[in-house]
Amino acid sequence: MTTELTVVNVMNKTVFTTGNSHPFSYRYGLMLIFASIVFSGCQDHRIPETPDSSLPTNVLYIENNVPVDNQNAILAYRRGADGTLTALGGSPFVTSGKGVSNPTQKLGPDDSDQCIALSDDKKRLFAVNSGSNTIAVFNVATDGSLTPVPNSPFPSGGINPTSVSVAGNKLYVVNKNDDPLQPNTGKPNYTVLTIETDGRLTPLAGSTIETTANVSPSQAHLAPGKKLLFGADFLAFMLPTPIGSLRAFTIGGDGKLSPTAGTPMNISGMGGALGLWAHPTQNVLYVGHPIEGMIGVYSYDSNTGALTFQTKVMAGKAVCWLRVNKAGTRLYALVSGENRVAVYDLTNPLTPANLQFLDLKNSGPSYEVPMAGPFTTSEPFHEELSPDEKYLYVINQHTNPDFTISGNYNYLHTLVVSANGQISEPSEPLQIPVDKTVRPQGIVVY
Repeated sequence: MTTELTVVNVMNKTVFTTGNSHPFSYRYGLMLIFASIVFSGCQDHRIPETPDSSLPTNVLYIENNVPVDNQNAILAYRRGADGTLTALGGSPFVTSGKGVSNPTQKLGPDDSDQCIALSDDKKRLFAVNSGSNTIAVFNVATDGSLTPVPNSPFPSGGINPTSVSVAGNKLYVVNKNDDPLQPNTGKPNYTVLTIETDGRLTPLAGSTIETTANVSPSQAHLAPGKKLLFGADFLAFMLPTPIGSLRAFTIGGDGKLSPTAGTPMNISGMGGALGLWAHPTQNVLYVGHPIEGMIGVYSYDSNTGALTFQTKVMAGKAVCWLRVNKAGTRLYALVSGENRVAVYDLTNPLTPANLQFLDLKNSGPSYEVPMAGPFTTSEPFHEELSPDEKYLYVINQHTNPDFTISGNYNYLHTLVVSANGQISEPSEPLQIPVDKTVRPQGIVVY
């Protein structure tokens, strides 16, 4: 039997509680009073792209993450001119593996980002089979349909792969080793696979870097230029002897990772790091600090990746996942515990200014958490902008541990992005076709 820790902040008092009746979760986190909202205008931030006729257009992919052998799959949707979504012919496309199961909705197994990714030329799609320790590889057809490359899927190089990023012919993988249905043996790792010309994945010898048991790493995020990689060992702060949560690596000419001096880095304040995104033109990394409800701002050295804390800004309960638009003018943050999206002006990249909070539709019934109050059943966990940045798509997961409640709150939201970067939700979200016990993940948009 293990004893689990809950950290909450009630009326500026930090409280630590232990017990076995409620698994620790940042959704069971702190109650916050939000900072005042600052409104400002800007020029149209959207940047047109030259289309490649060999690539699909107006297609979106997510992973259903079904934790049953050979039922994990990629769900594909055609995006209408108004942002509406309809199932693509042939979808779902099976990954020949299974997703991760989290029957008690505990912290860790579902806390990940970049679960699916595209090759640099956007003609191949990579998807994690988190419950069967493999990576599926698909060729992407002009009409958006997916065809597995021969012998897909391939070993991930560890247990419980959850995040992938591509740089040239290298695939960077986080193996979380935090699947409740797999034996907790070995350690989580960051590793590198070579993408062969036919799409096969082969291990890059000597590339695996192990972390520490039970730290539950969540993301492999490449900085612009793809010479640095950042990671977040989310639960490192919960170890009996806490260690740093933020990791930085340099990428050598051979594609291997080298830990930056000082890795793993302790964060300022309480709790761990979850959700990473780098500014597209400045050496700035934004980090979700869900226990505090804050977004951390870090500068980094362009050669070594060494991180320097700058400041934090208020966001909300269990803020995690982040995206920055291509112009570097807007930051979009998912405030998971309150089913809302926060928008920030990045005129000064080191001091994000809040522009907007948008409450998403269909939050579902709330459930009470001792000493922390109500949390929404439906919570945003993954997001991505469309290539023209006119739409922001958000995956919501059904997080309520009481599966007897009526309704399934796994949704895909289509948010309209205005010329000034603010967002709205004019239409109802799409019900994702999975059971309420399943938590869909990952998103790629053409």
